[in-house]
Amino acid sequence: MAKKSIGRWFKNLSIKTKLYFTVGIMAALIAIELVALAFSIHTLSSVRAYVNGEALWSKGQKDALYQLVSYARTYNEDNFTKFKLSLAVPIADHKALVEFSKPAGERNESIIRESFIEGGNHPDDGTGMLNLFSRFYWVKYINKAIVAWMEADGMLPQFIAIGEKLHAEIKNPARSQERINAIMDEMETMNNRFTILENEFSMQLGEGSRWLERLILRILLGIAITVEFTGLILAIVVSRGISKGIDTILKSANAVGKGDFSVKAKVYSKDEIGVLANDFNAMALELEKLQNEIKEANADLEKKVESRTMELERKNKELEQFAYVASHDLQEPLKTVSGFVGLLNKQYKGRLDENADKYLEYILNASDRMKTLIKDLLVYSRIGRAIAFVLADCNILLHEVLADMDNNIKENKAKIHTEQLPVLYTFPTELKLLFQNLISNAIKFRKRGVQPEISITVTKIPGFWKFAISDNGIGIDQQHRDRIFVIFQRLHNKKDYEGSGIGLAHCKKIVELHGGEIWVESIPGIGSTFYFTISEVPPGIQEEK
Repeated sequence: MAKKSIGRWFKNLSIKTKLYFTVGIMAALIAIELVALAFSIHTLSSVRAYVNGEALWSKGQKDALYQLVSYARTYNEDNFTKFKLSLAVPIADHKALVEFSKPAGERNESIIRESFIEGGNHPDDGTGMLNLFSRFYWVKYINKAIVAWMEADGMLPQFIAIGEKLHAEIKNPARSQERINAIMDEMETMNNRFTILENEFSMQLGEGSRWLERLILRILLGIAITVEFTGLILAIVVSRGISKGIDTILKSANAVGKGDFSVKAKVYSKDEIGVLANDFNAMALELEKLQNEIKEANADLEKKVESRTMELERKNKELEQFAYVASHDLQEPLKTVSGFVGLLNKQYKGRLDENADKYLEYILNASDRMKTLIKDLLVYSRIGRAIAFVLADCNILLHEVLADMDNNIKENKAKIHTEQLPVLYTFPTELKLLFQNLISNAIKFRKRGVQPEISITVTKIPGFWKFAISDNGIGIDQQHRDRIFVIFQRLHNKKDYEGSGIGLAHCKKIVELHGGEIWVESIPGIGSTFYFTISEVPPGIQEEK
């Protein structure tokens, strides 16, 4: 019953509300996924903080042991003082563990955070470290790590006591080397146990980290699958509801057009389609009533032909006017509905059921445009990720670009003139993309009926190589010469010239990556020349030198 009630409620929503609802559900699921991702990053960061904390704890303990060994050998009081100072981190962590051991309602979390910070951990990690052990203490790996920490912490007073014992023995006028050696043997035994516990702590945290990674991956995968299936199901439900309602209206309209008023449009919901179906049925009923009235009038007119001829003509005119107005008023909504149905037929064809086939093509076209845009954005975001500049021959790079563009060049019968280009430090992939974008634009924005001619030249100027790529295309107005290098800026309609409006933004970013500048000089109707400079020795190379 509950499922039927929810389904009925959803069907009766307006189409706009259904779309808002669908988008809202998708946004909520994506938000949940982002929250889960943020939680996972924070949790894994806390594991990393504990590993770092263990390293600090271990270093403090080992430094303390080293100072005691030095003290036993030299009797230098500075070594004993350093022994106590070296234990600052383990002692600070001891305070945190004491608070951890208390029941959850009695813990002073500020003391735990301050103790972690006092133990050398970053202030931003304090809360995460607290939450990790508080939330995941039940996980066997985390539990074993806590047990190892507690055992090592429990040995700390004994470790300090042994140090004090050594100090007392050395300060004793009647000190005995044999007793000192015995104390150091005891210390060494304890140190070996410390080492085992420290390794155990790190190992268990590592296992716990891997367990958390697997768990988080499953959660994120589950959420991602939920998002995909929820979106698909909602899209199918909405599209089926719309197509079903429109189909029944079209069938009724065809029947009414043939004079059969018995076929009524089924009303499946109370949304706009349902309202349209009700209105159509009401209109059909009125038409049927009018038709019946006409039949009755015609029967009377057969008896009173001469006396009622004018009245019959008037009624016929009224009927014709009504039919015209009714058909005219219905024409536009039916065109809209038919167009929508036709669109759905192309889009879902062959994928779902017969009705749902009508909406797939639109989704696919929109997806293709989005893929192109993401691809361009990814290219834009990846520019400059190369590790280092490479000494490359620009002639070879340009030759490779022209080889890749061979089909485009031949199809448009473009003539490309080049001169000897330099060998310089560059990011080869990015420089090839720069050449490709500028040459592609020169071919794309050609004048109709004119063979494209492109010239690539280079000039040496102080500290830079100045490249020029000239064409005989349509040119660019002065007022747009800065705007064209801004991402997503287009000067022409997409129908006339395809593209995402990001190519010249790519070029600007690549040139700036090489320490240069890019600009254009153009005369509308004559052509354009794009200039860009590349530093003879790029910034990174200068720093190395």
